[in-house]
Amino acid sequence: MIEMMEWILSVWKTYWDEGFYQYLLLVAAVFLLLFYRKKESAKQALISLAAILFVFFFPPSAYVIRICIGDSVYWRVLWLLPLIPTVALAAAEFVSARKSKAVQRLLILALTAAIGVSGTGMLKSGSYVRLSNHQKVPDEVAYICNMISEAASASGITEIRFASDDYLNSYIRVYDASILMPYGRWGKGALDQASERLYQEMISDWPNYRRLARLAKRKECNFLALPQREKDPDRALAKYGYEEIGTAGSYTIYQMTDTESERSLDG
Repeated sequence: MIEMMEWILSVWKTYWDEGFYQYLLLVAAVFLLLFYRKKESAKQALISLAAILFVFFFPPSAYVIRICIGDSVYWRVLWLLPLIPTVALAAAEFVSARKSKAVQRLLILALTAAIGVSGTGMLKSGSYVRLSNHQKVPDEVAYICNMISEAASASGITEIRFASDDYLNSYIRVYDASILMPYGRWGKGALDQASERLYQEMISDWPNYRRLARLAKRKECNFLALPQREKDPDRALAKYGYEEIGTAGSYTIYQMTDTESERSLDG
């Protein structure tokens, strides 16, 4: 039970991080409880708040929810908190109780400022970045797509077949839907064993590059993007006709330039 409570408290702390919205919620709830608890709107907000907090902090209910949705997303229970309605209601009641219009305007400005500084800016948090491409995929991905498109055009390739890991798989076809892939994110859409094995090699921490190149060639992939690692794959890939054409971020891009290399794909 103690371990469960410690875990619940750690989730609570992680959810709010360095923000102060939990304190705004506390002040708003106490204000409504002290001065407006008989008002229907305040009752509904306070009851909802109490119910969600009870479910979140009560170890038996937390245990059941944890089993159902998993440890890593238990914090989503806090999405149910009526944070915005409670704070807005308390602020509205507090401001509207003042008779002076000038005082009301000053209070609105002060409360708006308090809400603004209580959180973390969307761009400041690091969760979002400004992108230069219209599709809003990471610029690294856009650069890779443009690189292979230019290489394909220069080589007279009309159909691009591309393979990489889960990070790039999530964005490549968002940027350019004409690019074909033997599998999608998490290996979804793999239609045969060769595609599944190629995916496993791509996401492996220690890929067998000769096997990876052989499988990629079997699936007629004319471009590959491999995460840069200490082990140099150039020699292994060259045996199957793949040559490096550039780098982008943490990836090295390879193109099939010799379709005659290693004719036998068995073994």
